[in-house]
Amino acid sequence: MNWSSHIRAIRARAGLTQKGLADRLGTSQAHISRIEAGHVEPRPDLAERIENFRTAPDIRGVLDGIIDTVRRSPDIICVIRPDGDDVRYVALSRGFRNHPQFLTLREGDRVIAEAAREGPDLVTRIRESGIFSGDVECVESAWLAEIRGFRNYWHTHVTPIQTDHDGRYLYCAMRQLDQAAYEALIARWDGQLRIIHYL
Repeated sequence: MNWSSHIRAIRARAGLTQKGLADRLGTSQAHISRIEAGHVEPRPDLAERIENFRTAPDIRGVLDGIIDTVRRSPDIICVIRPDGDDVRYVALSRGFRNHPQFLTLREGDRVIAEAAREGPDLVTRIRESGIFSGDVECVESAWLAEIRGFRNYWHTHVTPIQTDHDGRYLYCAMRQLDQAAYEALIARWDGQLRIIHYL
């Protein structure tokens, strides 16, 4: 058993910091850190508690539940997160995976900002809006995507999901627009982006 990667995977699934997992297992954050670093293996009693925690249905973190819900949804939604200079898909809904424009996209893929003329600028502006740092409640965008010969207008509503490890993820709900609705949104917002700050 590779305890280092096993503990990381359990923490990621439950959305916990090392301290959060340690508290639930009745051990110290330092001990969890040493296991993750590969310096020690858990004692048999701790190994048993880890496995019981891993298999308990009621320990699913909020993020884990959201990701499962997204994956089953017939709507066009996804969960994304920053990864260095990129933004990557964490979960894709059934509706997203089955849409002709997105058939080739997979979880783990980089969000292809180049699919829209304004895409790279929109992705940069969304990243700089403060949504990943907790300063923004949601961001809405209207964009035209041209992927695989398909041309579609989209309205995306992006809200942050905070976990106690790994920073923020974004829940992205998308709906297809006709050209008139797209142009009306842009006119109403005076641009392609609307940033809503917390009150």
